[in-house]
Amino acid sequence: MKKQTITLFALIIIVLLSCKRDDYIVTFDPNGGSGTVVTQNFTDKIAQPLIDNPFTFNGFAFDCWNTIQDGSGKKFRDRETIKVFENMTLYAQWLPFAGTYFIIFNANGGVGSMAKQFFTNYETKKLTANTFFLTDHTFACWNTKADNSGDRYSDKATIKPTNNMELYAQWTKKPEPCPNFPTVTDIDGNKYNTVQIGSQCWMRENMKTTKYHTGEDIPIVIHNSDWEYRNTPAMCYYNNDEANADIYGALYNSYVAATEKICPKGWRVPTFEDWDTLIDYLGGKDIAGFKMKTFDGWSDYAGINFNGSNESGFSAQPAGRRYYGFQNLGHGTFYWTAPIDTYWSYINIVSIWEQIATQVPMNRTEGLSIRCIKD
Repeated sequence: MKKQTITLFALIIIVLLSCKRDDYIVTFDPNGGSGTVVTQNFTDKIAQPLIDNPFTFNGFAFDCWNTIQDGSGKKFRDRETIKVFENMTLYAQWLPFAGTYFIIFNANGGVGSMAKQFFTNYETKKLTANTFFLTDHTFACWNTKADNSGDRYSDKATIKPTNNMELYAQWTKKPEPCPNFPTVTDIDGNKYNTVQIGSQCWMRENMKTTKYHTGEDIPIVIHNSDWEYRNTPAMCYYNNDEANADIYGALYNSYVAATEKICPKGWRVPTFEDWDTLIDYLGGKDIAGFKMKTFDGWSDYAGINFNGSNESGFSAQPAGRRYYGFQNLGHGTFYWTAPIDTYWSYINIVSIWEQIATQVPMNRTEGLSIRCIKD
């Protein structure tokens, strides 16, 4: 009798074990929406409806659940009755309302990750700050095309998109400073970075000193009537705004450049031959200008983006000029070239209209930039 009792008990245990149900957990992820991740318990082979979607997403309507975040997995409707055979995560899928767009950030050779940024109801706001990085390079800007030939946006630019966009990070290689001369300081205390380009050592910024290296003041001339026919040294700031010097440097007439005292000691105004050497090293006049211009700051013209690659490190800014008023800021940059001993004097121009660097004659009374080269 005792043996029969034990056998019956064993049979009961076997039956109970065969009837045991496993429990599984379904986790619901807002996938960009607002709300806290929630879970729902399911018992094996027992169907039950999914919970109501608890999440919201400004500018979007809930569409469905999906087993893969990007929507490429198995799809479930809201409140759909299902059976669950394993633990799983369901990701909310969203459909944008009219006027809702997203920006995808592409590292374009860089490293890191950035989440999509959403713009809803035709809103205007700043782009997410860049977090990508590339060794030995500096982030320059965003562009709608990987090769920088599309629409350009600066970091954290304020925009109002009218469509979904992918923005590609644009990178400029950090320039190599001149050996033994990473910086140079003028008599006013302004510090200039340097860049080694081939065999030449150049300043990376335009001169903005108000004194010759001998200590004499350079006259600052404000009124056009005092500037236009002047045949003695003079300088100014674009639009007579000294703040412009921080970006573009100052503008000088040729009589300043001709003194051979404008550059710090050991530096000089470049000659025609110096510019030719630079242009040839950078591949000739048809491409040199593009390699010399900065990644940002050059105005668009006729729908064309005229920023450069600055792969040379020369960092030419569109400083404009002064002649019968101020002209060409954002569109061109003009440099005095030595020697200056005639009414007409040569300059170097990096032009927005053509991606070139070339030499052309210029009236001596014009106000142009000065970029110094090491002796």
